[in-house]
Amino acid sequence: MVKLNPARQLFVDRQFDEAVEAYHRQLREGPKEDEWKNLAGLAESLLAAGRYTDAIPLLEKVGDYQSNSHPKALGQQEQLSVCHWMVGKRDRALEIIKELVIAVRDGKIAYTDISGGVSYGIILCYMAITLHHKSDVDVAMKYLKKLATRSRIQYWPGPAALFLLGALTFGDAMKNATDLAQTKLQGDQEGWKRRYLAALLFAAGTERRMANDEEGAHNFFARCASLTNPLVEYEWYLAKSEVSPQQQTPFEAG
Repeated sequence: MVKLNPARQLFVDRQFDEAVEAYHRQLREGPKEDEWKNLAGLAESLLAAGRYTDAIPLLEKVGDYQSNSHPKALGQQEQLSVCHWMVGKRDRALEIIKELVIAVRDGKIAYTDISGGVSYGIILCYMAITLHHKSDVDVAMKYLKKLATRSRIQYWPGPAALFLLGALTFGDAMKNATDLAQTKLQGDQEGWKRRYLAALLFAAGTERRMANDEEGAHNFFARCASLTNPLVEYEWYLAKSEVSPQQQTPFEAG
């Protein structure tokens, strides 16, 4: 029997403030065995609600627990990096995501996203080029090129990385995203397509910034930010940091 999780459902429904309150309630009233799951959910809900400063200590706590519980496990480094970036601690954000990339590269972290850790490299590339850290851009690109030699690169956001590397056109990556989303269950297709598009549009904005095309970069970041929050594609928050709500333009997939 599946245990109901009202707070999680509120999060999935994008009622983030309500999810925060519900997770607090579940932590107070729920069984001890669910504590870490509820703490992780609370941290994610705070992030989604834009309460980045509040999310950081919880993400650190949950990340330490995950890393200590499972050797070579991924913690909450990606989310922590994004939160630090969003509160203006950009050098620290870059440091966190770079440490994650190096740990994956060197085999110290073995459990990553399905693509082998592609999203971490794309985020490092974005942060490094934005902060004009050329040596860190090189670290990110070498990391992505290494991942591109592995079979897992076919899984999203792998195609977004292949586009960033110049191995796939934007149109082909877009078609891949659309076609793959259509293989999902009928009710899930839009959500999956939104996730793929968020990764691709963010990579496209990063690629344009690397080419010194700030107008093009802004356009792609704005399109990414205009998507409904894809929940687990953390690039979306970084794109959001590039544009104000007044500047966001609707993006129609298709």
